[in-house]
Amino acid sequence: MQRFNLIFRKYILLWAFAAMVVGYLAGKYNPNRVNALSFLITPCAFVMIFIMVFPSSLSSLAKLKLYIYPMLVSLGLFLISPFLAYGVARIIPDPFSFLKTGIMISAAVPPDAMLSAWSGFLEADILLTLIIQLVLSFVALFLMPFGLPFLFEASSYFSLLILLKNLFFLIVIPFALGGILKFLLRGVLTGERLKKLKPTLSTLSGVIAIFIILLSVALRAEIIGQYPVIILWGVFTSALYYLLSFLVSLYISRALRFNHETAIPIIYQNGSRNLPVAMVVALTSFKHFSFLGVAACILAQFPIAALFYSLHVRSAFGNRRSGEQKE
Repeated sequence: MQRFNLIFRKYILLWAFAAMVVGYLAGKYNPNRVNALSFLITPCAFVMIFIMVFPSSLSSLAKLKLYIYPMLVSLGLFLISPFLAYGVARIIPDPFSFLKTGIMISAAVPPDAMLSAWSGFLEADILLTLIIQLVLSFVALFLMPFGLPFLFEASSYFSLLILLKNLFFLIVIPFALGGILKFLLRGVLTGERLKKLKPTLSTLSGVIAIFIILLSVALRAEIIGQYPVIILWGVFTSALYYLLSFLVSLYISRALRFNHETAIPIIYQNGSRNLPVAMVVALTSFKHFSFLGVAACILAQFPIAALFYSLHVRSAFGNRRSGEQKE
């Protein structure tokens, strides 16, 4: 199992591209069956988060005050991301200006379950990750209905009830269920056993994440096929935005000397946005084809995050080898 874990993590960028290709082909040639499977996205996200939070210790909540400084940095990066997207999107030709709107909407939504997956892959602080998801989701309550109209001079629709329901289902319940199960199985699942299971649980969470990406692309296959040139412009621009977001977050984390466990969720938060929410906002609140900008972000977000993950793993492996040689 350890070998499978290593292979999966090492080639995650390849799996991501393969999932997108398979998803597109499935959505193009068998759309009815794909639509029938769309209900699996939310349950899969629930299982993915539960797997990641299960090894976490609830006693870490006592250290909540230690997260105030990282949370302020996380909040700052979240608030500047729509402006960064606006600056990058200026390269888009005027006939495709609606793509700018979609990309900026994608930059304004909070992180989703993928942030937990990346934190799990890189053995980061899961509790901090969940706090970031929770806090930024509430910040988005104000940013989206008030910030987006300010940027676009239009009114936006946003459902507080839907967001609260998603928060409860995807964060509160998995965390509570994990704590209850660990309490009931405390004689069997010791801290040492949970530590040994963590790499396998991270890989399993990653497999689910790849399936979610496959299904998400499959559900947008018709849009991608109808507007290939527009989508290419959107993918190029959104990929550039995510690349800059990662570099800015990485630079700030290193400048502030955050440790590895703290830095990972901060670095990956802007590259793990809840794009299904962005798609709903684009379709219900904005005219023309702004949803195509969100569709482009769906194609670009995961590969760029996977690229950074691959580079991070190789860097860590290289540092480990150099350390062994010095010894």
